[in-house]
Amino acid sequence: MPAEGGLAASPVNADAAAGTATPRSEPGSSVIAASQQAGPGAVVAGFGLIAVGAAGGWLLWRSGASAAKIQPEDTTGVFLTLLVFAAAVERILEPFSRWLPGRAAEAALSRTVTDVTSRVGGPTEADREAVAVATAKVARAKANRTIVAWGLASGLATVASSAGGFYVLHAVAGADWNGVAVWVDAVVTGVMVGSGTKPLHDLITRAQNGPPSP
Repeated sequence: MPAEGGLAASPVNADAAAGTATPRSEPGSSVIAASQQAGPGAVVAGFGLIAVGAAGGWLLWRSGASAAKIQPEDTTGVFLTLLVFAAAVERILEPFSRWLPGRAAEAALSRTVTDVTSRVGGPTEADREAVAVATAKVARAKANRTIVAWGLASGLATVASSAGGFYVLHAVAGADWNGVAVWVDAVVTGVMVGSGTKPLHDLITRAQNGPPSP
């Protein structure tokens, strides 16, 4: 994802509002570091969405409703098609991003920072700890959001790949290649598309520029 899979930047600077940049050794810093990883629920949800997309792609293939394979003329055409595909999926899912994890945690951080900055006499140690904990929750929410958005984009792209007939492995290997079933290729295509536009853009750039000079 969707390449948009990230959380919008918080409009407040938590460290500045707390009156100090919290060192790693202060209370709460270990909580922030640990909370930068997605939780198990988000990981299960992300892969569950991919599994739903894989089932949808398989059903389309099984029913014969899949379109004929799209075969670009060259490898650059394949990557450009992936880039456009990823951008389209990202734009389709953008209106639904408000329901992804993160907004509640950001709002809580904003309220905490507002309370701290309005306190007479400056922030206390408890205030700094509260800001650190709220910041940790935003970091965890951002990681959760990224995983869920990736799973949602990948699942949708898998179904679209199967319905539209674009399979990246078959497109690269050639029309006569049958190394994997097309529905499996749809899953591979969906995951590549769901990973977002930036990795694809970087891959295209490297392919066009050729191998680096020794």
